[in-house]
Amino acid sequence: MNAFSDGIAGLDDFLTLNAVLILDDAWNASYQSRDAQALSDLIADDWSGFLPDGQVISKAVLQRAITTYPEDVLVFRRQVAQLYGDTAITRGELSANGVHAQSYLRVYARRAGQWQAVAVQVVP
Repeated sequence: MNAFSDGIAGLDDFLTLNAVLILDDAWNASYQSRDAQALSDLIADDWSGFLPDGQVISKAVLQRAITTYPEDVLVFRRQVAQLYGDTAITRGELSANGVHAQSYLRVYARRAGQWQAVAVQVVP
């Protein structure tokens, strides 16, 4: 590789990670608005959520749950985002009404050129 191709590869990674971050921000916005349909468009049909108590939830369960969340003020803070080829992760924290509610690790995958969330691990 030369300096030019290294620069292009770096730009490609930057743009790809930016696409994932836009998706991650859309996930946060769907939570804040309690919009199950918007969330549905962002997560894969085979998505899995891993909760602190060991429970594993499906996309359908999350979609039902999001509409029943209390009207708390939700604030998301992203700590890190990393790209691994066709997989990316974001890690962050969620607070509700100014109180820490959870930390999470979200996993995104690019399938047939389309990025979607495929998993989340939630911890207290």
